[in-house]
Amino acid sequence: MTKILADILENKRAEIARAKAACPSETLREIIEPSTRDFRGALLGGRGETLPKLIAELKRKSPSKKTICKNLDVEKIVKIYNLRAAAISILTDFKFFGGSLEDLCEANHASEIPILRKDFIFDEYQLLEARQFGADAVLLIACILEIEEIEKLLAEAKKLGMDCLVEIHSNEDLEKVLKTSAEIIGINSRNLDSLEINLETIFQLLPKIPTEKIIVAESGIKSREDLDKLSGKVDAVLIGTSILNSDNIEAKLLELTTL
Repeated sequence: MTKILADILENKRAEIARAKAACPSETLREIIEPSTRDFRGALLGGRGETLPKLIAELKRKSPSKKTICKNLDVEKIVKIYNLRAAAISILTDFKFFGGSLEDLCEANHASEIPILRKDFIFDEYQLLEARQFGADAVLLIACILEIEEIEKLLAEAKKLGMDCLVEIHSNEDLEKVLKTSAEIIGINSRNLDSLEINLETIFQLLPKIPTEKIIVAESGIKSREDLDKLSGKVDAVLIGTSILNSDNIEAKLLELTTL
């Protein structure tokens, strides 16, 4: 594990400890209700369509690209995403990505489609937080979790009516995830150790994933040309930076979703 990933996880543990002290799990369980928006259903069947379905992401910055969207208007962008995307991904890590649970809450109020909480999740408490602030699904990153941890989080998410997008980057990750009940597998072309992107990672791992799984391609997808290469091979693509960096978000969404 590289220093950047170790630092992120160390910071996340401290965040969770503070959150638990302020509002224990038992309190959250009393006030949250199960999700009613179907993230899995929104992605289902995308492989059989001309273009993969779009999970449009909202993020302010990242370790690899310091500023993505400086003055981000969550409500405005989510309302645009509603028109073309199948689901929305919200980065909620503050220190490294500039996001927050408040961003998730604001997106939830503006969204007509399912929302994914994207963060470094390893504690059941984070699932309760995600549901409290309006998430319908969460990201689980295989390389920071053991098989038993993945399965436990999948089971807890299911109780909350939420789905899990389980992310892989390597053969080792895939072998681990296939030993769980994960139904939605994301292939991240970004190496979390080096932060470098290699789209070939997606094409190398695709043939090894059982056809009944829902497959999502993540990171480095920028253009219609990239989508055409993935058409018929994945159910959905998760795109954020290239949308948010475009001069016209609505025009970029049209490029990525119009036949």
